[in-house]
Amino acid sequence: MSWGRMLLAVATLAPAFACAEPVVYRIDGAHTRAEFTIEHLGVFNAQGRFGAVSGRIVFDAVAHAGSIDLDIPVSSVATGYEMRDDFIRGVTMFDAARYPSMRFRSSRFEFDGDRLVRVDGELTLRDVARPVSFDVLRIECGQEARREACTAEAEGAIRRREFGMDNWWPLIGDAVALRLRLNAVRE
Repeated sequence: MSWGRMLLAVATLAPAFACAEPVVYRIDGAHTRAEFTIEHLGVFNAQGRFGAVSGRIVFDAVAHAGSIDLDIPVSSVATGYEMRDDFIRGVTMFDAARYPSMRFRSSRFEFDGDRLVRVDGELTLRDVARPVSFDVLRIECGQEARREACTAEAEGAIRRREFGMDNWWPLIGDAVALRLRLNAVRE
């Protein structure tokens, strides 16, 4: 085969290899963390986390596309202080009995070259939806033991008063820093 024919064959096949299929990953709730930090009494930052995060990540690194859908049960809030956790779950804050979960649905992935750097979407909390952006600190996908998995870390922020949680302000701050540590397994 001549060099010209070989180059033509490679050029013809290259687009087929470049069009990878999106990969769907299921959130591994046992290894995923959704954490928050909020100013308390103007003196220190209170920290907490949520358990049992569920959802899916669809990721196509070649096409620079994907989506993230997360469900976070607000009744799983844990700050290390049970009385505070009960207050946060209560009517004046999350009202977990009426609004059991916080949901994030992505609308756009932003890449810098081949690196995912930002995910924009909508966070719904207490039936109020607001735009939110997460800066992606890292994302790694590959073989892990006997399964294909992705891990990612991202951080963003919301204002709790925009979601109808304006009680106890300014004793409890408005800005809530969010940090996601996601682990997901290929479906």
